[in-house]
Amino acid sequence: MTNTTGADCIRVLICDPRHLMRAGMVSVLEREPDISVVGEALDGREMLAAVQSLRPHVALINHDADAVDGIAMARSLRRMAPDNAPGVLMLSSRTEQAELLSALKGGVRGLLPGNCDPRTLPAAIRDIAGGAMVLKSPNAVQLIGRLLNRSPEVSASAGSGQLALLTTRERDVLSLVANGHSNLVIAKMLSLSEATVKSHLYHLCQKLGLRDRTQAVILAYETGLVRPCAA
Repeated sequence: MTNTTGADCIRVLICDPRHLMRAGMVSVLEREPDISVVGEALDGREMLAAVQSLRPHVALINHDADAVDGIAMARSLRRMAPDNAPGVLMLSSRTEQAELLSALKGGVRGLLPGNCDPRTLPAAIRDIAGGAMVLKSPNAVQLIGRLLNRSPEVSASAGSGQLALLTTRERDVLSLVANGHSNLVIAKMLSLSEATVKSHLYHLCQKLGLRDRTQAVILAYETGLVRPCAA
């Protein structure tokens, strides 16, 4: 396990009770010069304690493992550090719509199939550390399109008052966030600094009463500001 990190290194904490699985993920990630695995946890209790001491940027949780509940962990992390919780990347083979929606509402920022190619982990971790969401679960697109069973037409009407609170630039940022772009990419697309993008995101969340980026994405789809693309 890599224990030293540079100033720009992405700090990752892995949670999985199985030594072989953890070792495999560490082996993949430690080859990346910009990613450092700073800790390993066997369960939620160990992970929460490690987060407080190690301050990771991303928590990689295997939701498929026995005695590991990635959704409950994401909720606990958000309660423990609402403004500075690590981004949660959850590995899960469960594809039920209710399960995926619960994960997103619980604060999970990334969903990958449990049997995903391990080589996809570094890119997903970079995206989450950069402020993007990663939704690679098979039913993710269908889930977004049917959030709370609302059609886009009904949602757009119901949410028009909320969106009217936003400036044009804040709506632009919200739309790009919902389309999965990181803060850095949004900054380049809108010719802004990354700090300005973060400021717009903070203010739009304040105006709309949202806790975090995940809730902003959900609202963007619920209101019809962004429509799901075909799979």
